[in-house]
Amino acid sequence: MKTLSFFFMKEIRKIIATSLVAIVFLYFWVNGPLLQIAEVINLETIETKYSIPILVGEDGVDTKSNTTSFNTLHFKEEESFGHGLLLVKKTPNNNWGFIADAKNNPALSKELESKILEHAIQFSDKEADVKVRPSMEMYYATIEGKENTVYLESTDIIKNIRGYAGEINVGIFIDEDGYIKRVEHIGSKETQSYLSDIKNAGFYDQFKKVSITKGEQQIDAVSGATLTSEAIAKTVAQLITEGTPYPISNYSEIDEVNFFSLEAILNNTWIIHILVIFLMFAFAMQHWIKKSKKTILILSGLSVVYLGFFLNNSFTYISFIHPFVGTSVSSLVGLYSLFVLLGAIWGKNTYCKYVCPFGNIQRLIMKTNPLKTNQKFFISSKWIKRIRAAIAIVLLTGVLLGLRNWSNFELFPDLFGLSVLSVWFVVAVITVLLTMIYPMIWCRLLCPTGSLLDGLSDLVNYKRNKKTR
Repeated sequence: MKTLSFFFMKEIRKIIATSLVAIVFLYFWVNGPLLQIAEVINLETIETKYSIPILVGEDGVDTKSNTTSFNTLHFKEEESFGHGLLLVKKTPNNNWGFIADAKNNPALSKELESKILEHAIQFSDKEADVKVRPSMEMYYATIEGKENTVYLESTDIIKNIRGYAGEINVGIFIDEDGYIKRVEHIGSKETQSYLSDIKNAGFYDQFKKVSITKGEQQIDAVSGATLTSEAIAKTVAQLITEGTPYPISNYSEIDEVNFFSLEAILNNTWIIHILVIFLMFAFAMQHWIKKSKKTILILSGLSVVYLGFFLNNSFTYISFIHPFVGTSVSSLVGLYSLFVLLGAIWGKNTYCKYVCPFGNIQRLIMKTNPLKTNQKFFISSKWIKRIRAAIAIVLLTGVLLGLRNWSNFELFPDLFGLSVLSVWFVVAVITVLLTMIYPMIWCRLLCPTGSLLDGLSDLVNYKRNKKTR
């Protein structure tokens, strides 16, 4: 009777947990993340060359006089797109008018001026004449050579758009006809393997078809690096908005740009990817077809080859908190997350047991282990669980408090991205090889994602042990 009662209680807990997951999933599917970027109000202006405001002084700034800056209205309220605090404190915009200085506007600092000149020269033809000039809120470069272009850079300009691990600084070249000629990655804290995947997939080549005069436009995001590619596209769009009308209109023979937006979205191939992932979970969770050693081996191989090396798209604990810290998630990531959660509720952590490519590559190595060792783990099972839980709690807390580079505490991107020059690639290889001595050392001791999923599964399947007298 007690066994039957426990069974029904466990099923009720599973149903309640599934309902909560479904409600949260549907909410964010319809409404998006809790923090969203505000729309930019574009205003048409009528100006002549005699009414264009200019900066004064040696560096575009008159630092010797005590002239009071005129305050100006800002028509944009910046909110976070990307990782941030759970409760983000809005940073008030600095107000400045015709007289601006580096103190109130970092985009006018001498250090940034030097960097922009350096980058513009680096990405331009050797014969080109490159000059840096000041605008009201930014420095920019003009390049005169085989073709004339203007160079803008997002460093210290765009601060409200974030990728997987924070801001992504880019430089863009725009020609006289209003076409983007080139986009270059300047700097970020993104995982190196994701940046390599984006470049190798030809993501930056798509910008050459983008015109700032054609309003709303879309390019293809890179599967497996969706967040990073989305953030790059949004940063480019916001930088062009910041540079409109000046300095862009000074160097482009185009009509006034009244509206421009650019998004990177997954093309329909994501449906094929999510279908394959669904079938992997479905097979792992079903009970009517017996799982043999051969079928489990095939599933492990598919996970490593398809999810690992082809998509480089393992699931991480960060995916759980994206909607709560303002990061938009794609349909692929959203459904993937749903499958993982349902697998933890109904399948006792199906993802870690059967689907995770990093876990499966360790299992495959164990099966072909030439050492054939059965080394006893150097820490007790009780402390293994505690250490892994502590790592998960510390990392989650850090990410929620804005330490976004902590979200890179995952070894699979560098391993499956074959980022051989990365320190984390070496760490990943060593960790995988250590599994020949200490089986599944990453999954058992260090993996924060596994800790959270096991915790959810244990909570749903919790059984109270009564002390006997």
